[in-house]
Amino acid sequence: MDEPEFKPFHKTYQIITFALSVGMIYPNPATDKMRLASIPISILTILPLACMIFLEMYQCWTQGDIVNIIRHTTVLGPFLGGLFKMFLMYHKRKQAKQILDEFERDYHLYNSFTGDYLNIARDGIRNSLIYSERGWAITVTTCVMTFPVMAILLNVYNYTFKFQATKYMIHDLNKPGASPEARFDSPYYEIMFFYMMYCSLLYVINFIGYDGFFGLSINHACMKMNLYCKMLEDAWKAEPNERYRRVVAVIDEQCRMFEFVNLIQDTFNIWLGIIFLATMIQICTCLYHITEGYGFDLRYMIFVSGATIHIYLPCRYAAKLKAMAAETATHFYSSGWERVNDRRLRNMLLFMVARAQTPLQITAFNMITFDMELFVSIMQSSYSMFTLLRS
Repeated sequence: MDEPEFKPFHKTYQIITFALSVGMIYPNPATDKMRLASIPISILTILPLACMIFLEMYQCWTQGDIVNIIRHTTVLGPFLGGLFKMFLMYHKRKQAKQILDEFERDYHLYNSFTGDYLNIARDGIRNSLIYSERGWAITVTTCVMTFPVMAILLNVYNYTFKFQATKYMIHDLNKPGASPEARFDSPYYEIMFFYMMYCSLLYVINFIGYDGFFGLSINHACMKMNLYCKMLEDAWKAEPNERYRRVVAVIDEQCRMFEFVNLIQDTFNIWLGIIFLATMIQICTCLYHITEGYGFDLRYMIFVSGATIHIYLPCRYAAKLKAMAAETATHFYSSGWERVNDRRLRNMLLFMVARAQTPLQITAFNMITFDMELFVSIMQSSYSMFTLLRS
């Protein structure tokens, strides 16, 4: 037997699956107990670093050192947010599992497709693989791993070409209760370097998996709409005794798509609200650190670019879903129903068009609608906060 073209989710999106699994947020009921035990352990492993950063932030506060407070919060905030995803996905594990099940069901169905249906499925999955998986993984890895990579390169350069070499940390952090120079003493420096490297990898894994899963889900919903629009177009061309069954199948797929989007909304709406607030602040603080800190810092320039992409993509995905849902009503109307003189089917089409005309939106906290207008608003608010902070 030939191997099916469309494989299960974990074989199709291997990078996202790996990140979800290692990050302990893959919604597999068989691993629920293991994840429940592993999440606190993961938090304990990063707790020392978080406490050290909070302690130094307090010391900076007492000294009025705003630049270093902002430098620490810019890195610490998203890092703690990544850990929060573990709890959030565990809490929403049933909904996330239903999303995965819909992927599995649809991909199994796609293996029986031919012609235009097969091309729509191929194009949709190819788009998800390129942009929502690989592109997103490269973006996150570049933004986060710039910190350890630059530290390594600077250390190699200094020890190779300079007589008195200067050591560089991944994230510059003083040793608690000691002088600033003590952070470079051995073996403390080496231990902290590898410890921060571990935290950086955990950072990358959490953001690739969770946020990538959201993008894949939205793209899949859009592909479902493309497919059932084509199904309706072909249904009107079918024989009279087959036509009714095909139109009912389109209605079933339309209902499944709306249920699928409701699952996405339920699973991700809390996190979308958090990144809405956090990214607005993060972009502002990164810009402040770049302009008011200790000279131009390439790491934070890349980081602020990543933060912008991080909020742009959910807004772009939500806008894509909203636009595709609105176009569905037009596709239904232009599907060729006028050639069929069947009052019952025409009445069914009225309800399908009416349902498709209902705006389909992704919201944060079930209040804030994600779209490109929100992205523009976030950019404007971040810049306003930045100018206020500088004044």
